[in-house]
Amino acid sequence: MLCFDVDGETTALSENAALASRRTLMSQCEYGPRIGVPRLLGLLKHLEVPATFFVPGYMAEKHPRMVEAIIAGGHEIGLHGYLHEKLAYLTEAEEEAILLRSLEILTRLTGSRPAGFRAPWFEINPWTPSLLVKHNLAYCASEMGDDVPYFHENGLVEIPGQWMLEDWEQFAFNADPAWGFVPENCEKVFDLWWREFEAMHDFGCCFVLTLHPWLSGRPSRVRLLESLVTAMREKPGVWLARGREIADYFQNHPAARRELDFDAAPKPEPAKS
Repeated sequence: MLCFDVDGETTALSENAALASRRTLMSQCEYGPRIGVPRLLGLLKHLEVPATFFVPGYMAEKHPRMVEAIIAGGHEIGLHGYLHEKLAYLTEAEEEAILLRSLEILTRLTGSRPAGFRAPWFEINPWTPSLLVKHNLAYCASEMGDDVPYFHENGLVEIPGQWMLEDWEQFAFNADPAWGFVPENCEKVFDLWWREFEAMHDFGCCFVLTLHPWLSGRPSRVRLLESLVTAMREKPGVWLARGREIADYFQNHPAARRELDFDAAPKPEPAKS
């Protein structure tokens, strides 16, 4: 699953609205929707692979043509907050209000109701799965409790990720406010992600790569993604899919679910004849 979190300007504005006056900082964030997304859409078209774009409501309102281009490319758009809010600092009522606002915006701009949700900063609250089911979301892609999809207690599908398969830790940098570290060399990042993919392929896992267009839309990193996806497709049995498709498959194919789990409820004994 290739995921693009189109945070754009909300990367800064969610931290402090006053940062809107910092032109160099904001221009770096704006690079995502203006330059990164079109370039990445071109790569995905060239490779003929689908992706899921998680778009904050604010970004969708500000860049409606970007939303149109993502949909026209055959990709999925999922929820990602309104202003990339940190859910851990919100009440349940506040979180639900943001969810409803974002649902209305993306449904109106895309012409269809989103099926998936990625929490900003990957952080959900104990009540988040209930809110998502209440408002008819099919899956969440925010937790990190496995390397295959799993169910929340209420039946919501979780498509888990991990920090190692995220570009922020590899490429993010800003001087003030201080973000990230010294950006990594693409060759090192390819090695990191490829080794994890190879092992996950052998173990039968769901490889969820999370990228940000303002980071991974830069030329050398687009080449990195092209090399990675090209190599992945040479492995047997690899399926590159949108989040909605993965959630549907997991719902409808019990054999895809985790069998070895020491904390899972014991399976009932087969009836004796």
